Amino acid sequence: MRKFLVLITFLVSFSSEAKMLEFWSAFGDNVDKRLAEEFEARTGNQLMIRKFSIDEMKAELLLASRSKNYMPDVAWVPSDFLGLHKFIGLKAIPKEWIKEDQLEEAAKQSAMVNNEYMGLPLFLGNHLMLFYDKSKTSEPVTRWEQLQVLSKQDPDKTHIVFSVKDMYLFSAFFSLFHPDIPLDKIIFNDEKSMETLQFYHDVATTNHIHPECSNVCGRQQFIDGKASYLIDGDWAVSDLSDAFGDNLGIASLPSYQGVPMKSLSAGKVLIITRGGYQNREKREMIRQLMLLSQDDAFLTQLINKHQYISASEEVNRVSMSSNKTVMYSVYQQYLRSQSMPTSLRVSFVWEALARGASRHSDGMPKKETMEYIENLIDRYSKKVEEQ
Repeated sequence: MRKFLVLITFLVSFSSEAKMLEFWSAFGDNVDKRLAEEFEARTGNQLMIRKFSIDEMKAELLLASRSKNYMPDVAWVPSDFLGLHKFIGLKAIPKEWIKEDQLEEAAKQSAMVNNEYMGLPLFLGNHLMLFYDKSKTSEPVTRWEQLQVLSKQDPDKTHIVFSVKDMYLFSAFFSLFHPDIPLDKIIFNDEKSMETLQFYHDVATTNHIHPECSNVCGRQQFIDGKASYLIDGDWAVSDLSDAFGDNLGIASLPSYQGVPMKSLSAGKVLIITRGGYQNREKREMIRQLMLLSQDDAFLTQLINKHQYISASEEVNRVSMSSNKTVMYSVYQQYLRSQSMPTSLRVSFVWEALARGASRHSDGMPKKETMEYIENLIDRYSKKVEEQ
């Protein structure tokens, strides 16, 4: 009888053990940790978190899908990953799991592929802005022509700084010469794209920005007062707020020849793998995670802590009030941005732009550089589509 009771106790305790989802994260801000804590508190189940850099994540997902060996159930990634959905084994998220009526319109665009939600948007942003010190500059520049005049008047000074090696920033310059054309529709070896490369190179040269200057390098120059303006992303807001306090100014990117400069913006999305969804037990846990991620109170906690823009229009309306000066400005600049495409082609744009820009810095003429970029994108797109 005692053995029987021990067996029953063992079976009951085993069946009530916490179950686990494999959760891969491409971001280093500990939001995934908060998700895991809240998920366990509400469901008793756990998220096993594995962290990767964004570049590592893309490679790991592609390799894991091909080997069929070790895949996550859920992952948290940039929305431009969604163009690779066929190749990393994603499952469209059932629409009944998504509170569609509460989403920002741009959030829907960042998460949909062929009218299906391939990701659940959690945060929005990743957009570029113009930063300045309000204690030194009362009215920021609004046009690149103004900066060109300043460079002529004081050619030895760095008037504006940005990361020359950041291809996300380079991509924003195309909006000046290809207005209203999505990034994945641009033909990079046309005349306007060559003008973009020339303009980008000239701005960096006249402002003495080293080709290897990273986001950290450019940001520090601005903080140290060595540049009047900085182009950086919403990810820099926390550091800049700490450095400047109430004197941190945020403005739109400068226009050129009357054309507004528009940054791309993207979403941080939760994705589901087909393997995770096909497991009935895990499917219910994934559904619970998706519902938690759309909870207004929980989202409000996260955006107040991390100064992010939520995918929920209602949460933003309440939290991004005009009296919260910095985050209100960040949100207004987000509304002026253009959504990141979710096509396959855009997945190869960053690497092609980086290689091309590097070759141009080493002396490759602009025409050959832009032909190289376009050919590289086409070649890799076709190669993946044929597999």
